[in-house]
Amino acid sequence: MKSKTGHFSTLAISLLLSLALVVAACGDADDADTNTNNDNASTASFGIEIDESESTLEVTEGETVEVAFIVENTDDADATATVAFSIGNATHDMDVTVPGGSASTGNFTWETTEGDAGTYTAEVSVGDASDSVSVTVHEDDEGNGGGGDDNGDGAFFEISIDEAASTLEVNEGEVLSIMIVATNTGDEEGILEITGQVQIEGGMVADLQLEQQGGDINEPIPPGSGAQIEAQLPTGPGDQELSAGEHTITINSQDDSDSAQLVVNEGA
Repeated sequence: MKSKTGHFSTLAISLLLSLALVVAACGDADDADTNTNNDNASTASFGIEIDESESTLEVTEGETVEVAFIVENTDDADATATVAFSIGNATHDMDVTVPGGSASTGNFTWETTEGDAGTYTAEVSVGDASDSVSVTVHEDDEGNGGGGDDNGDGAFFEISIDEAASTLEVNEGEVLSIMIVATNTGDEEGILEITGQVQIEGGMVADLQLEQQGGDINEPIPPGSGAQIEAQLPTGPGDQELSAGEHTITINSQDDSDSAQLVVNEGA
């Protein structure tokens, strides 16, 4: 499970390919509540089920559990479902837009670390509907799970995309906003190395080469500390903008990575 505690340092980076990257406000204040439904959600009827064929439910410590789900809107009107996820002590929410009389998909991830070995119940729910599945995390006999290097020493930068604080679905011409959390879960200070890619629907991959914009990217980050970074991606028909479709963004540190689905709806 990824740690997001500690005091976060300030890190500012720019993103090539005309994609802007700005540092979000950091600190210990609670995140704003972004998991509100639209006006139709209160009257919509939703069903939900876990798609085990698209999930990763058996892993070794240090690997990622992925729980895919399908949420169905049984009413005629389009609505937004707030899907809740829980596994062990981890909880997360996600807003999913579901057309009337149709279904949408999504997934939650849980980054396991050393000491997470065991059997868990993962649950997804929306309103009164829920589904659950068993998840198995095996002990890492090689001793390479969790933070740090192979000997358990050094810096280790875990990466997560905070989907609740991000705007991952927009209409063409609007801006996607991706909130990234990088945390040093190792036992020594280290320098964060961060890169990213967008896999565009159809197969093309655009490398997001990250470079410094203010601040000191070479400043060591102590154990238990990190950075919160907001990547803003323009959408539209231009060559340097994401066009309509479903895309995947992957953010990497030198030690870890996380991915999220981006949805750009066609403009009016």
